[in-house]
Amino acid sequence: MKRTSSEWSQRVFVLAGLGVLGGLLLQGCRGEPYGVVPIRGKVTYEDGSLIPAASLLLEFNSQEKPKDPKTYPRPGRAEVNVADGTFSNVSTYDYNDGAIRGEHKVVVKAFDKNGAPVYHLFDKKYSDATTTPLTIQVGSEREFHIKVPKPTGVR
Repeated sequence: MKRTSSEWSQRVFVLAGLGVLGGLLLQGCRGEPYGVVPIRGKVTYEDGSLIPAASLLLEFNSQEKPKDPKTYPRPGRAEVNVADGTFSNVSTYDYNDGAIRGEHKVVVKAFDKNGAPVYHLFDKKYSDATTTPLTIQVGSEREFHIKVPKPTGVR
C-alpha cells in the first residue's frame, strides 16, 4: 500500500508532537519533586551590624515531609557577600534555582580565611539544623532579613 504525502505529513506531525511531549515529561522528572522559587535577602546581627566572618554560608532546611521513603527535600545553600551581608544565589537542585516552597529552618555557618569553621561569632545552635531557632516561610515572600543575636564581646 502506497502512502500519500498527506499521510506522511500526518505521521511526521504526530511523531514530532510525541517527541515534544516526551521531552516536556522528562524535563519535569529531572529530580525536582519539590517546587523551588528564587529568594534573596540579608543576614546580620539583630542590631543590623554585619557578621565579621571571612565567609558565611546559609543553609535552608525545608520542613516539607518526604514524598516517599526515598524522596526527601534537599537543603538550599547560599554564600553570603560578607561586605554587605546579602545573599541571592540560593541553590537547591541547580545553581541559583532557589529554595523549596514552605517552612525552612535556617542555618548560618561562619568560616575564617582558611575555610575553617568559626564558632565565636554567634551561638553554635545557629549552625545546626536540629537546634537553630531561625525559620523562614518561602512562598509569596521572597526577600528575607535573617537576624542572629550578637554574643557579648563581639564588636
